[in-house]
Amino acid sequence: MSVRVSIEVLDALSSEQPVVALETAVLTAGLPKEPWNQEFGQSPMIENDDELVHLALARAVTKTVRGGDAVPAWICVLNGELVIGASYEELCQITCSKENTKCSLSNIAIKMQSKLNAGTTVATTLLGCKHPSLPNPIRVFATGGIGGVHNNWNNEIDVSADITALATTPTCVVSSGAKSILDIPATLQLLETSGIPVVGLKTNRFPTFIEGTPSDGMPITECQSVKEIASILKMHWKDLNQQSAVLATVPLDDSVALPPNTLNDIMLRGEQAFAQLSTEKTMRTPFLLDFLVKETRGQSLIANIELLLQNARVATELACVL
Repeated sequence: MSVRVSIEVLDALSSEQPVVALETAVLTAGLPKEPWNQEFGQSPMIENDDELVHLALARAVTKTVRGGDAVPAWICVLNGELVIGASYEELCQITCSKENTKCSLSNIAIKMQSKLNAGTTVATTLLGCKHPSLPNPIRVFATGGIGGVHNNWNNEIDVSADITALATTPTCVVSSGAKSILDIPATLQLLETSGIPVVGLKTNRFPTFIEGTPSDGMPITECQSVKEIASILKMHWKDLNQQSAVLATVPLDDSVALPPNTLNDIMLRGEQAFAQLSTEKTMRTPFLLDFLVKETRGQSLIANIELLLQNARVATELACVL
């Protein structure tokens, strides 16, 4: 079989128990594969200082989802299989290589046919959420920030497949907006054009990932509670029979987030550095995120980890009331 669903996820979906989908590209290509660097300050994750950062995050997110009475469904490609509901041991397998490997909609079949391991992006995780081998779709998915329209798109088109997947998958994606390295106004416009509702939990401005939400940021519809978001989801999917996702955004607390509009100069230098490399475009985002960590002396990494844990908590609450 090319697709394998864990017994726990199968049982939960069959009995309509809450399940939260989780992407794995953040583990294979988005976080350091080394122990916490004490120069960054106190780790927000907890327990074992010797554990690799990406695996400590996986353990912490799993604990967060289970602690909220939902089933975590990590999705990945392992030895050519699309796995829906990967164990911690399987997550270790897909991330043991130093190579930053991930797959999107255009190359997941190629990775699988070649019996490779890969983390799933937002787009390929959404593919797993609606796979016909599931007894019911996975309706809630927690991530950090979605992909979208890259800067300089009018000279060179670079649009994430996340948008395509969001337009065609009836799952609520809980994120802290779109990654700060993107053209946010263009990304929001494309989300609207693609029929993807965007709401904010206790915010009327579109969050910008690890930065604080600017007071003059792009306006979105504000929801005061998770229950209000759940009501919108039911109307969108059941009453209106729409098949697109809903993007539920959660801003990062200002005590952890980088100040608004502080990353422009860093990103410009990062883009220039990436342009000098002879590497595939799929590595652009992980390269820029790693560049950010170094340039902010770990502040961006702490913010990234905090928002991943925060969004897992919100997604779990949403899955339980949906």
